[in-house]
Amino acid sequence: RVFIFRNITNSSFVVGDRSVCVIDTQVNLPLAQILLKQIRSVTDKPIEYAINTHYHWDHTNGNALFKKEGATILSSKLTKEFMTTRHDRQKAFLQGRGFELGNDPLLADVTFEGRYAIDLGNMPLELFFAGKAETDDATAVFVPREGVLMAGDTIMTGSFPIFGQPVWDEGLEGEGQWSHTIHKLLKKKPQHVIPGHGPMAQDEDIRSFIRIQEYFVEKVKALLKDGVALPQILQKIESELPESLRKIPLVWGTPCYAILRVYRSLTQSPKDPVPGWQRLKPSAIPEPVTPLRLSREETFQDFLQMAEEAEEGGDNGLRLAVLKKAIEAFSEIADAYSAYADALIQVSRREASVLEKGDFFSAAKVSWQRALEINPRHIPSLVGQGRYLTMMAYRGGDDPKEGMRLLNEVISLEAQGLERAEAEFYLGMGFRRLGDEAKARKQFEKALSFDPSFGPAHAALA
Repeated sequence: RVFIFRNITNSSFVVGDRSVCVIDTQVNLPLAQILLKQIRSVTDKPIEYAINTHYHWDHTNGNALFKKEGATILSSKLTKEFMTTRHDRQKAFLQGRGFELGNDPLLADVTFEGRYAIDLGNMPLELFFAGKAETDDATAVFVPREGVLMAGDTIMTGSFPIFGQPVWDEGLEGEGQWSHTIHKLLKKKPQHVIPGHGPMAQDEDIRSFIRIQEYFVEKVKALLKDGVALPQILQKIESELPESLRKIPLVWGTPCYAILRVYRSLTQSPKDPVPGWQRLKPSAIPEPVTPLRLSREETFQDFLQMAEEAEEGGDNGLRLAVLKKAIEAFSEIADAYSAYADALIQVSRREASVLEKGDFFSAAKVSWQRALEINPRHIPSLVGQGRYLTMMAYRGGDDPKEGMRLLNEVISLEAQGLERAEAEFYLGMGFRRLGDEAKARKQFEKALSFDPSFGPAHAALA
């Protein structure tokens, strides 16, 4: 009578004789609505409780929907506090990674410290404060009659772990607090462990998760003891990663973030005026391999030509540096900003981690916005931003209306060729996100009428 809902974030729900409890309410309203629909495919019993395992938005942003369904929202006292005090940086971080978040998460109706028990009717649940893990407010939920433990983000599987978001001073620390928290969970002797992200956690997944933590703590501590500076610590550890770590898929967390998190925990000072550690994170936007050499006579077309040559030569750092310089030299030309934004998005596809892609996304959005301030009818920027917003909504379960609005504007301006094909196609992806497959396919066919060779439309129709 325990179910897992797999998505960007894992949610779960438990069905008792009397009622239902939801654990973690999803990243936004659209995904919470899908979760609710799945619950209703299993049972029509009332949803009595919704529990937040920690304060992060991807686990709390569906609270309002389940409150509307009649649920009492439960969290630790610390989680409710953090949802207020750590709100601004958490929201800015997620928006910088492309999430359209909607309204702020609803705070808990009932909070607890230490332990708390509820019963859904012949189905007791034990809530308990687990300790410090990805966040400092980790709550776990144990269902003794089913032998199931909901670990929240204290345990993650399937990809390289997120050892702490760069929005606060928390996460993987040099004294092993996180692994202590995991061992506390395992004292429950669960038969099944539901992680905050990824597939069901098997025993080897959990052992591996602890080994990875110990590896980065040990390496960073040793180099710090030898007086090695942060840039060299990053370079040395990343270049010497064992194959067992290199082969782990990157989706969110990265070795770079793990190193930075441990470094921050070992070097922070109580007098530090800036809480958190994002200021230490090197940008994922590449630097030029080849030095940038310019004279004073270049035209805008010269810059575009240099960027194209850099791309052909495989130097994406140089390509981006040239286009960024073009923005400085031709600050009133909308095409300069859209060229830089489009290049950022193209280069970002080489990054596997959503966290690292965020550096590119943030810079691209600023450039498109500047282009549209110069020329609100600038078709390349309308296409670029519309495409970006629609696909982020498609992948994240968000509302695609803003991206679709921009794409409809491109169509109203009677764009032609590839730009029109892109506008029609990504409008179709918006309809697919909304579940209107007939309209989606119609848009894909329209895209091919403007560019018969446009591969994404062929793939979407197939």
